[in-house]
Amino acid sequence: MAYDYIIVGGGLAGASAIEGIRAHDPKGSVLLLSRENHPPYHRPPLSKDLWFGKSTPDKLPYRSPEYYRENGVELGLRKDIVELDTERRMLWDDHGATYEYGKLLLATGGTPRRLNVPGADHETVHYFRYLEDYLYLQERVGRVRHALVIGAGFIGMEIAAALRHAGVDVTLLFPDPYPLHRVLPRDLGFFVADYYRQKGVEAVSGEAVIRFEDAGGEIVAYTNGGNSVTTDLVVAGVGIEAGTDLAEGAGLEASSGGIEVDEYGCTTDPNIYSAGDVAVYPCLPIQRRLRTEHWDHAIQHGKAVGANMAGAHKAYDYLPFFYSDLFDLGWEAVGEVESHLDTHAVWKQEHREGVVYYLWDEVVQGVLLWNTWGAVDWARGMIQARKPTTREEREAAVPASS
Repeated sequence: MAYDYIIVGGGLAGASAIEGIRAHDPKGSVLLLSRENHPPYHRPPLSKDLWFGKSTPDKLPYRSPEYYRENGVELGLRKDIVELDTERRMLWDDHGATYEYGKLLLATGGTPRRLNVPGADHETVHYFRYLEDYLYLQERVGRVRHALVIGAGFIGMEIAAALRHAGVDVTLLFPDPYPLHRVLPRDLGFFVADYYRQKGVEAVSGEAVIRFEDAGGEIVAYTNGGNSVTTDLVVAGVGIEAGTDLAEGAGLEASSGGIEVDEYGCTTDPNIYSAGDVAVYPCLPIQRRLRTEHWDHAIQHGKAVGANMAGAHKAYDYLPFFYSDLFDLGWEAVGEVESHLDTHAVWKQEHREGVVYYLWDEVVQGVLLWNTWGAVDWARGMIQARKPTTREEREAAVPASS
């Protein structure tokens, strides 16, 4: 069948693209193809709010079934697109069905990076990204005494907190000196590690798993430090692999880092766009090319690129924010928040409430709002000013938390 617009990917970038398309083309035919079993849903609650009683599964769907019907959108679930022919503007799924498009959006996101060590295919080793992953852990958690969480990025930290809150003994194993090593400054990272230990999580830094061995209903993880952990369940959160196979196979400019797009979300083919986790895009406010794996960006980028597919021709100049919850510690961040940058922390209560600036030549590149709420727009303004600031100016600028 032929469609004016085809969206490949059932995450938030693909779903929000519908809104952008319909804002400029209310009647063009739209097909969204997803390999998942469920219509598009919010992912952040899977590792955060659902575990702490702050949300319920019925609130996960991004849109109601009526929304898709009223907007004339056809959903094709459990459809894995395996081939793209750019000259014929055709797609093939894993069952051999073909689809023709006028404009195509690749919102293929990514898949969890797998552990490449002996024994990693054991049935107790799991990864976490999809609703099915949450449903599996939620059903299993009451029968698990101990879990090993591998990786101290966003997913690893959130899952460790979730499982511990559910009453499971948790060992958190990571190769870096402290958790969230790519994001947090050193002193804050070490504080978080100690905070997790106070919450009952055994946080083990500087070690990586080198093999797994079956132990008759349990599994033993051996580390490069000569230690071992015997556990009932392993959850690995070691990043994602960008879903670039389809784009690379079709000759689009892409790599393992993502699919290259311009400020309108267009790839090297004028009829093909990309958005969300998989897209490498120019972040205009900070004048850098990025690939951003966060909820807010997926929604806003998808909406903007969908509009451009339908003729809006408006550059994506939004500066997204992201957030995380670590037990009782919560934070939001805007811009380039990376630990290799210079940092300047302004604490109201040290390591408990404050603001961390991320700087390059005294210019604010990013802002971490640590238990400081209602200040995302202020942080955007600090970054978008694009001018050098002094310590005194930055300290005076910090708003009171709402």
